[in-house]
Amino acid sequence: MTTPAAADPGPPLRAWERRRLRGIERSLRAGSPRRLLLCLALDAVALALLAAGIFLALPWLFAACVAGQIAVCLHLERR
Repeated sequence: MTTPAAADPGPPLRAWERRRLRGIERSLRAGSPRRLLLCLALDAVALALLAAGIFLALPWLFAACVAGQIAVCLHLERR
């Protein structure tokens, strides 16, 4: 039986890629509890706006995209 191409993990990561991913992971874990709470609250708001955009009206979907972008920026913000 052969493995499908989608399951192939590809070539191993290069050293600089591993270092960069480790740095991102470290910065995500090193946040203060207050900052984590803010990020989680913004994530919840973005998901609620997304649901409202899908089920109620399209402008809510745009608001969800904006809130999601802000949430991503907060999560990945460098110190």
